[in-house]
Amino acid sequence: MPHTQPGGLMSNIEWTEQTWNPTTGCDKISPGCDNCYALTMAKRLKAMGQAKYQTDGNPATSGPGFGVAMHDDVLTEPLRWTKPRRVFVNSMSDLFHADVTDEFIARVFAVMAATPQHTYQILTKRHGRMRSLVGAAIDGGQRLLEATPDEDTAQALYDATWPLPNVWLGVSVEDQKRADLRIPALIDTSAAVRFLSCEPLLGPVDLTPWLTPISPLLPEQASASWADWTWPEWVPAIVREHIERFWGADQGRSPRDWMRDMHQQQAPAFGARVTMDDGFGADPKQTTGRYVHAWNNIGRLVRDDGTFAYTSFGYARDRTELPIDWVIVGGESGPGARPVNPDWVAGLSATAQAAGAATFVKQLGSVWATANSASDRKGGTPEDWPAELQVRQYPASVKAGQR
Repeated sequence: MPHTQPGGLMSNIEWTEQTWNPTTGCDKISPGCDNCYALTMAKRLKAMGQAKYQTDGNPATSGPGFGVAMHDDVLTEPLRWTKPRRVFVNSMSDLFHADVTDEFIARVFAVMAATPQHTYQILTKRHGRMRSLVGAAIDGGQRLLEATPDEDTAQALYDATWPLPNVWLGVSVEDQKRADLRIPALIDTSAAVRFLSCEPLLGPVDLTPWLTPISPLLPEQASASWADWTWPEWVPAIVREHIERFWGADQGRSPRDWMRDMHQQQAPAFGARVTMDDGFGADPKQTTGRYVHAWNNIGRLVRDDGTFAYTSFGYARDRTELPIDWVIVGGESGPGARPVNPDWVAGLSATAQAAGAATFVKQLGSVWATANSASDRKGGTPEDWPAELQVRQYPASVKAGQR
């Protein structure tokens, strides 16, 4: 678990503003849990007599004060917060833990539905239960509706737009095994924003199966001259000619500008196989091919037989086909922290940015901080890092009801 404060308090987690813990307690289920900060904090809070931390967990997977408990009195806290804020839900627990009842989870979602001024961030390692309870957009929260006998809760869920536009859902991804296991379930789950928390990052993780780069290279890595650019063989010569003419030196442009335009327009990924309009007009037919960005909202679709179609997409479109909106990356801190290789962080950051996903590098961890005499013991000061890692972005809002 990330370092946080235990109640509905302002948070020291860099990517959120407040924590809200309607449940507390958890059990270790994967390597990312090995040095769980919340487990240590719960033991301390139990000794201090805090009422929420008097339930003990299994000594093999949990500990003193860290048994799963549901807190009715905490549920209504967000109803009293007038100022909009980003809220990390269950920094001291996992909302989708097996010991949290379906009914209680439905009540949590009802409170979130009733407070649309706040943005809620839910992070889980229980991807299967999240997918089962929340479901796809077409389900409209049906499982949650069925879980509650309470009329007010059911009405709040029934009246809400689905997916809830103010609820972000994420999974923890500490290594490639967990990426392959958890990310597909997250993608299958309806959410306004989907995110990954790659913290503690324990090894290299390849996200390209889910995040296809918008451009062949990041714009800042692209060449300044077409003479230095090599086209993939599948792009027809006439398409190359169209693009090089528009983005050529005679127009004061370059391949770098072309790739920058791909990101500014949020174009389909270069080379991605998509089905789009065949030509322009009021009611064009659809055709399938590999996408090549041209300019503005205009592109080419290269068919399997080598022919191509002119196509276009809506300006400033929402990339609803992007399965992951936000990638958080961080090294481990605290006692027993395991080292993170900055190259792992750089790889994740580059993949996410190239695909158009927001990226947030949280920290490089205490091992890196000690080895590099960093100004912060957790390695959390961006100015101490290599320049390419100094990235802290948030996802753009996604329209409700689109997925």
